[in-house]
Amino acid sequence: MNFEFKPIGTIRSCYTDKFGIPRQPGLVKSATATLELVPPFNQPEAFRALDNFSHLWITFVFHATASNDWKATVRPPRLGGNERIGVFASRSNFRPNPIGLSVVELLEVNGIELTLGGGDFLDGTPVLDIKPYIPYSDRLKEAQGGFANEVPNPGNTVEFSRDVEEKFQTLETPERPRLKQLISDMLAYNPRPAYQHDDPERVYGTTVFDLEVKWTQIKNQVLVVALDRLTG
Repeated sequence: MNFEFKPIGTIRSCYTDKFGIPRQPGLVKSATATLELVPPFNQPEAFRALDNFSHLWITFVFHATASNDWKATVRPPRLGGNERIGVFASRSNFRPNPIGLSVVELLEVNGIELTLGGGDFLDGTPVLDIKPYIPYSDRLKEAQGGFANEVPNPGNTVEFSRDVEEKFQTLETPERPRLKQLISDMLAYNPRPAYQHDDPERVYGTTVFDLEVKWTQIKNQVLVVALDRLTG
């Protein structure tokens, strides 16, 4: 049997590049996103009473990797990036059906738009469904998390060059809320591949909002060296 699903909405996220997105939802609480319903589902009534809940389950499509083949085994970063486990024992986006599931904080309901906190979504993510998070049934005290049983340690210390510190004064706007905190939180969780070796000459880069972030890293010391508007 084959099934066809229509996206009910689209997410606009602070993450405009796959590299740098936290590996799980809820880790970077300063991350913000909006979810807007699309026709024919864009009816405010569909959100009636949703603001009674603090958190939501978002079912979405890994649209940036949907065209890639699925893999029976994957290498989770939590295991160092070298040990392989079955894809169904992971949350890898290289799945038979590229579907993701995340718990996020509901910050605001505004017409046909939701403001979300702590998400791990790439900008433009298609949303398939929204469900309220129910604490008594969804939070299971006896649950075991396998290789990911413990909350990951942010690990990295993040510092900013003087030039970047000065740029925050003009670049941190209502359209880019908590920009400095977002970048600091994001890089604290080490987005580099788990098997990446230290290279003092290497400059890493990713984007948030409409900005390019560049940094260097030695062990757990991160220095953000550039923050500029994207061109082109």
